[in-house]
Amino acid sequence: MYKVYQVLPGEELKSIADKLDMEMQVLCELNGLTDDSNLRAGENIVIPNNQANMFQTYRVKSGDNLYEIGRKYNTNANDLALLNGIDVNDYIYPNEEILIPRRGVSIYITKEGDTLKTVTKKFGTNSEKIEMENENIYLLPEQLLVFKKENFM
Repeated sequence: MYKVYQVLPGEELKSIADKLDMEMQVLCELNGLTDDSNLRAGENIVIPNNQANMFQTYRVKSGDNLYEIGRKYNTNANDLALLNGIDVNDYIYPNEEILIPRRGVSIYITKEGDTLKTVTKKFGTNSEKIEMENENIYLLPEQLLVFKKENFM
């Protein structure tokens, strides 16, 4: 699945590829460009719309807990626990790998009674942008929804 990305002032293929954590060559192939192609601010290019790019792994260190990790990565312990299929009070072990949202990515775990309107308020955006980032939205309890803030994307 792909989406359109509008090039920001000063961005180049390399900086966009770095921001998306992908190989520059893949970005070139998707858009029929070469390594030395110049991009203009406002130009649209195609980028992968892949939730895998929304998360990274974190290797637990001795003394870590979900509350400290959540604070460090601007999320909360309850969401980290749900994201990783564990209880918020479970012990996490040194060298264990857990998923955390990448910088600029907000996550929301739906609750009973949520509507698209309440989710858009939570993320501070509109429904179209939420739908672009999430392939299926059921609004059943405990569905993971993600949103990447534009200034990071």
